[in-house]
Amino acid sequence: MARMIDIELAERTLRISFPYERELVNTVRNLPERRWDANSKAWFVPLQHLAYVLEQLEGHHFKLSVELRTYCESAGQSLAPSPPALSSVAGLATPVPADTYTVSKLNQAARAVLRDHFKDDLWIVGELQDYDKNAAGNQRTSFFDLAERPYAGASEIARIKAVMFEEDRRRIEATLAALPQSIRLRDGLAVRLKARVELYPQNGRYQLIVSDIDPSYTAGELEMNRERVFRALEARGIEGKNMARELAVCPLRVGLITSHESDAYNDFVHGLRLSGLGFELTTHHASVQGHNTEASVLEALDYFARRAAAFDVVAIVRGGGSRSDLAYFDTEAIGEAVCLHPVKVICGVGHQRDQCLLDFIAHSTKTPTAAAELLIARVGQFLAGAEAAVEHMGVRATAQVLAAQSLLLRESARLERSVNARLVDERASTAQLSARIAQGARRRIAKDSLRVEISGEQISARARACVERAEHEVRHGREQLDEARLFRLIGRRREGVEAAAARLGPQARMALARRSEELEHAAHNLRLLDPQRVLERGFAILRSRGKLVRSSEDVAMDQLLDVRLADGSISVKRVPDE
Repeated sequence: MARMIDIELAERTLRISFPYERELVNTVRNLPERRWDANSKAWFVPLQHLAYVLEQLEGHHFKLSVELRTYCESAGQSLAPSPPALSSVAGLATPVPADTYTVSKLNQAARAVLRDHFKDDLWIVGELQDYDKNAAGNQRTSFFDLAERPYAGASEIARIKAVMFEEDRRRIEATLAALPQSIRLRDGLAVRLKARVELYPQNGRYQLIVSDIDPSYTAGELEMNRERVFRALEARGIEGKNMARELAVCPLRVGLITSHESDAYNDFVHGLRLSGLGFELTTHHASVQGHNTEASVLEALDYFARRAAAFDVVAIVRGGGSRSDLAYFDTEAIGEAVCLHPVKVICGVGHQRDQCLLDFIAHSTKTPTAAAELLIARVGQFLAGAEAAVEHMGVRATAQVLAAQSLLLRESARLERSVNARLVDERASTAQLSARIAQGARRRIAKDSLRVEISGEQISARARACVERAEHEVRHGREQLDEARLFRLIGRRREGVEAAAARLGPQARMALARRSEELEHAAHNLRLLDPQRVLERGFAILRSRGKLVRSSEDVAMDQLLDVRLADGSISVKRVPDE
């Protein structure tokens, strides 16, 4: 149904108002020096363009106000459409010949041809260009280009202007956002649009007026592009190289690629800080959305690749977004850089349902928080193993020290018993020798006395000579059995015993010294393995109800924990993550 247009006289301007109609708005936009007044909801055109206004609105129903009709009659202005006045045609000074087009007439004729050929809306495919500037300018009506490329990544071969009015844009954006993996309109996005071919007579601009979109085509193009890039990496045999890299046993040296101070950055860093572990974090800022994504991400990856020896892992994180936002990561250059990166790469891009190329060529954790939790769990597992190893070494060292002490005591007691027994044996041997010498001397004296007595009785005749000889022999025998000589013999025996005891003493002291050194060495090893020294380096031991805490799953919310530090213990309570 045609809309009625009210045209009124307002001082020296024409006030044009009508119920909203898109095509009529486009027509009014082409009027010279027109302006829109939001308060009165009307268009204003200088009165001098009255004839041209009536001509442009010829195909529409309009009503002139009484004041405007009176003005026209008094000024001799005809209300019927007529050819433009001489002064209104491009400033020409002579009449226009009958077989000659003015610029506006030519544009009107071209417009009529296009409308006649493209009577209905048509579907057209292409790539959005210059669309992002609409969001930056906060414009209600979106002006952009639709470009054609023979294949992804190739130079464009054709381009056409396009416009999308606010009502249609809101409906199309809502349709794309409602998809399982939402899509956001952006530069570089392949689309299939429903549009009307239009030409504006005022400036001769040929363009499309977009009214609808085929969301399945855009979603399919995004998936096909990601699949194409993955297949290209697969054909080169590099798609799984980085994924095959083992994550470091204790990945404390972390490189982070993300937009600085973004939600993804804060989530990742906050998680690492809350862990209380000694992470060394190096952040390289990168654009994670828009045309600069590829260049900035490649620059960050190259930075960490040139310093690979200083890092255990590189994390690429960004928050959730539309499928088209994540598609900025689906480039062969980024894929190649990640696959061939010398450091293990983990990906925390998007939410649980989001996917990009990085999820298929790197260790995917889906979100920045999950990426931080992966590293925290890995380091926690290492610390738990180290703590168990320290405890095991401590138990073994203690057992070895106790065993060495026991062995030393037994050896010392055995050596003492051996020395005492040897001394007792030597003393007994000396006593027996002294007894045998004394007994032998007594027997010899008794025998000689008896012999002297018998000889005196039998040989009385030779008494004097025999007595003298016997006395001489007795004196000689007594000299041989002198008590001093016996004491000298006993002294020599005692010196032998003492010399033997002296030889045994240093050997016993040497054995005791060796055992003492072994005991001191074992005690030194025990001090090195003391868990207290580990605590002094900044670690802590967590216990819950007397048991060691090895995993965050062992601790319930609001549960008290005993934290043992180097200089004492404190109690803490687990609270929900922010």
